[in-house]
Formats: sequence, structure tokens, C-alpha cells
Amino acid sequence: MTAVLLRRAAELLLVLLALSVLVFLLTSLAPGDPAEEILRRGGVQPAPAAVAALRAELGLDQPLFSRYVRWLAGVVRGDLGRSYVDRSPVAAELAARVPATLRLAVAAAAVAVGLALLAALRGAFRPRALDSRALALATVAIGGVPPYIVGILLISVVAVGLRLLPTSGDGGPGAVVLPALTLGLAGAATLLRLLRGDLAHALRLPFVRLAAVKGLRRRRTVVVHALRVAAPNAVTAVSLVLAELVAGAVVVETLFAWPGVGQLAVTAIRQRDLPVVQAYVLVVGVATVLLLAMAELCLSVLDPRLRRR
Repeated sequence: MTAVLLRRAAELLLVLLALSVLVFLLTSLAPGDPAEEILRRGGVQPAPAAVAALRAELGLDQPLFSRYVRWLAGVVRGDLGRSYVDRSPVAAELAARVPATLRLAVAAAAVAVGLALLAALRGAFRPRALDSRALALATVAIGGVPPYIVGILLISVVAVGLRLLPTSGDGGPGAVVLPALTLGLAGAATLLRLLRGDLAHALRLPFVRLAAVKGLRRRRTVVVHALRVAAPNAVTAVSLVLAELVAGAVVVETLFAWPGVGQLAVTAIRQRDLPVVQAYVLVVGVATVLLLAMAELCLSVLDPRLRRR
């Protein structure tokens, strides 16, 4: 068991190292000169000498490999660099905004899992009922619409038309409702498709059908037996949806002016603030890798065959 854990830890470290290389290369090799973009914000074309001096100050004149090693060493120490715009520590900026993004992601995950589980169980309890089919169809249809369109519709109807909730910002407990609904509906559609298929497959298994033949109520058959069979795939799907929610929060946070890391990343991209962009992509990537690793651990607990393997 110890050898397996050590091997998994080594594989995780290699994945994170490869992720750091991709993040640094994709952001550093993007077109444009950050030093020139910073100096050009005043509305005047900067002189080449000023651009060269700023590149030397920011360390952009160093070889790419040297910059990567220095950046990676800082990341290992918890130092994500300083913003090109205001020279503030990037780690502090992210730390100030991460709680808002986590709050939004948790609320959106609750919406996604709750709607998907409700619709899937309703469809398993009464597969031919009109309300179960209508709920599944509505969830999938809404999930197929781009999140920004769903967000605009919710703002127009709920916030502007009915004046029930605020349109933007993080001014109170109700402010998270519309962004969470916007972000969670797409995840609910993905989970629902997987759960409905897995539950339908589980209900056709011999031991589940035998339990129904012996007189076990359908609700108990679905919850106790079929849902347990579908749980491993559901755990994997939930981890993927959570990763999508964290990564997809950029659009929703921008639309609702939510003070999270997604909005910070959009501003940094516009300003060519590479340290902030690199830190954001790295944090999202690490969160995705860790979520998938946690899902694998949960699967090994739920499925004895994986533990033996």
C-alpha cells in the first residue's frame, strides 16, 4: 500500500511539473511585448530605450529557461511573482479573491448536483412520467445554452424584471444565487446525462432485478442498489464538473462583476499582466489535477476491485 501511494505521489508531481511547463510556455510565448504594452498605456508610443529598460527590470531580457527556473523556484516557495501593473504580490491578490470564487463554485456545484440528482432519481422512480421527462428535457436544453446567455436572461427576468435579486457584485447572501444558477445549470446537464444512463444500466442488472422481483419497493431498489452501482461513475463526473466550474467561472464572474479570481484573470489578460495570468492558469490547473486525484481515491474506496488492482 505504501509503495502504491508513493508511486501515485510521484506521478502527481510529474503531472504538476508538466503543467507548470505548459503554463509558463503558453503565457510567455504569447504575441506582444508586455513591457511595451505597459508603457503604451499612457497613450504615447514608448521609446526603445524605455522598453529595453523596463524589460530588464521585469527580467524579460533573460533566456526563457532561466526565467522558467526562477519562476518555478518562486512557485515552490509560494511566491507567484509581482504584478507588472502595480508591482503588488500576485499571491496576495489571488488569496484575497479565492474565497469569493470558492463560494461561487460551491454554490454552483450544489445547484448542479442537486438538479441532476433530483432529475435522475425522478426519472428512475417514474421513467414514463411526464414531469420526469419534462424536467430532464429542460435541464439538458438549458445546459446546452452558453452560460453568458443564461446569465443575461436571468438578469433580465429575475433581477431587472422581478427585482428579486441583485444584478451584480457580492453585496449579500442573495448575490450568489444568479451566478450560481448560471454556472450550475451547464454542470447539471452533464451530470444528468451520465446519471440517467448509469441508473438505467444498473436497473437492468440481474441482482437489482431480482430485488424488484422479490417485492422490494422501486424507490428502495433505486436508492439502495442502483444508485450504489452508479456511484463510481458519478464521483468521476462530479470531479470533472467541479473542475469545469472552477475554470468556467471566468465568464460568469465577468458578467456578474463577481470579485473572484476569474475577473482578476480577465483584467490581467487585457493588461498583459503575465504573472497574474500565469498564477491564475496554474491555480486552476492544480485544482483540476487535485480534484481528479481525490476522485480516484474516492473510487478506490467505493469500488473494491480498484483497491485490489
